[in-house]
Amino acid sequence: MMKNPLVSIIVPVYNTEKYIRECLNSLLQQSYSHIEIIAVDDGSTDNSLCLLKELSVKDNRLKVFSQPNQGVSAARNLALSKATGTYVMFVDADDWIDSSTIEECLQTIEDADVCFFAYVREFSNRSLPKLLFAQTQHFTKEACKQLQRRMIGPVGEELANPGMLDSLGTIWGKLYRREVLDGTSFIDLKIIGTAEDSLFNCNVFRKVQKAVYINKAFYHYRKFNSGAETKRYKPQLSQQWNRLFNYMKATVTDEIGHKALYNRIALSIIGLGLNECLSPDTLKAKTNKIAEIIRQPHYREAYKELDLTYFPIHWKVFFFAAKHNMNRVLMLLIVCIKKII
Repeated sequence: MMKNPLVSIIVPVYNTEKYIRECLNSLLQQSYSHIEIIAVDDGSTDNSLCLLKELSVKDNRLKVFSQPNQGVSAARNLALSKATGTYVMFVDADDWIDSSTIEECLQTIEDADVCFFAYVREFSNRSLPKLLFAQTQHFTKEACKQLQRRMIGPVGEELANPGMLDSLGTIWGKLYRREVLDGTSFIDLKIIGTAEDSLFNCNVFRKVQKAVYINKAFYHYRKFNSGAETKRYKPQLSQQWNRLFNYMKATVTDEIGHKALYNRIALSIIGLGLNECLSPDTLKAKTNKIAEIIRQPHYREAYKELDLTYFPIHWKVFFFAAKHNMNRVLMLLIVCIKKII
């Protein structure tokens, strides 16, 4: 690794005036100082852009760009086009990182393409670390293929915890060698609904030859952002996720990758069901919508292939209902999940 490489930190910003100072201070106060921060304001309607400009006057390592509101994917793509560092890191504007994060990543990455690490889920009244593996470890080219496959979806024992589905796929919590990102861009959420970061990494990790994981929770993921978009019904989510599945299918490299994608499709009824709970429709209409979704051929194939062996009992019951078109039972279980969370 070259001595003292420049690290570009990409920060998309939209209506985060309550949190942007804490985020940027955590970056500007890094123990490793050779950084540039590429902040893109995506048409904020609050004071975010003014705060960015104010902070950039005090520290010229902060470079501020703005665009009419186009969404987080467009903001990140613009920032990527402006980044000049040897390495790239993504941080969301309402999150923050520990002061030694970049220094420790650079000490560890050596000749790897990606260094990634654990994170902390920050709730209003507690902090919960999320470790991705049991210990720090290096990944060979073959092991990186398995990481890429896990970003597509889980197989075997990985199905035991459906909540881990996109934990590996986040773009934050990683330091990338700039070259490995070349030719890859973020897809607009209007097209795919969610999971643009997992899709991005499914493409990037096809090119990753070596990676290293640090078993320390450097990244603080804020789960109580009152300024974030409130939960609202997304009537097009099922169609958007079908497009997401098609994009992910293009990154599949082998038979186990196809199985992983089918498992992602099968698990997606959790998110789609919770989305339907937000619909103003009657319970009967919501149940019919769930039935319509899982009647689609790719869902039927996914449930036909889904192995229930590894699920805890409550998920066994849930996916048994999905497998066997027990739509009323499935909707009732979704309503229960909604109440629990």
